[in-house]
Amino acid sequence: MPTASGKRARKNVRRCGFAWLVAIVAVGVFSGIAYADDKYPTRPIRVVVPYAAGGADSFIRPLQNVLEKKHGIVFTIESVVGAGGIIGANQVKRSAPDGYTLLFCGSGALTIGPKLYRADYTIADFDPVLNLISIPYVLAVRKDAPYRSFGALIEYIRHNPGHLTYGSSGMGSAPHLAIEAMAGHLGLVVTHVPFSGVAPAVTAIVGGHIDAVIGSPNVVLPQVASGNLVSLAISSRERFEPAPEIPTFIELGVDVEVVTDFGFLAPKGTPRPIIDKLAAAIRDAAADPDFLSAMAQLQNRVNILSASEYAKTLDDESAYFGSIIAKLPRK
Repeated sequence: MPTASGKRARKNVRRCGFAWLVAIVAVGVFSGIAYADDKYPTRPIRVVVPYAAGGADSFIRPLQNVLEKKHGIVFTIESVVGAGGIIGANQVKRSAPDGYTLLFCGSGALTIGPKLYRADYTIADFDPVLNLISIPYVLAVRKDAPYRSFGALIEYIRHNPGHLTYGSSGMGSAPHLAIEAMAGHLGLVVTHVPFSGVAPAVTAIVGGHIDAVIGSPNVVLPQVASGNLVSLAISSRERFEPAPEIPTFIELGVDVEVVTDFGFLAPKGTPRPIIDKLAAAIRDAAADPDFLSAMAQLQNRVNILSASEYAKTLDDESAYFGSIIAKLPRK
């Protein structure tokens, strides 16, 4: 008959055996994860750009060749249009967090859209990967305007409240909110005329239908260079390298800084090793001379922000725009 000490010995052996089994399984699981991450990606990565083709997708197409040749990463870029980026962002939010679906969008789709429109997501539903591009906005007026400096424009608005009309790329767009922030800061009243994009807004001001326009440098500055428009201010904190002669709103005494960041995000819960691998590869591709040349031609500022820096920027921007949106008149 087994003794009490013998029973205890057999129990200890069983416990030991079970512990070793758990350890072996755990090592196998974690080794499998590490192995999977080492092999990632094994198929093309779908990158959703939630705007019409020919816009923000042109910011990342020059990356494709370097990513594939140097890192074995194939981007399949897909434009998913609708609701200012909300439809595409929702698609990515609902995708599996496996690194095979990414979102590339302007920060407004995350910091403005959910505040103004019905969106089934917030910033918290995404894991930032890397910010790539940062775009400020240029305020310009017609060449024949009676106000050809920022100070003269402000004086005109003060004496003619509500009379000045300005065009932007749409209601609730970052450029629209930049002017509303300026007007609020100075206690001014201006009339917003929303367009479907900055290009039709520029067409309207050149045609004499509106008084001012605010939009991305690659659309506004060619009209400045041709002499059709006069640039008065830019919404970045520092002067814009392609046009260093344009003063910032901050330099002009208006505490307004509005820059749209374009970056990559993954569905919440995407494994950190995958995000790190993607970020490192994109950062490397963004240093390629051909990419930098393409962005210079588009007058885009390459501004690499790590996942943590990008996350903080989005949170800060969300709070900033929230305070502006809260003051907008309700219609």
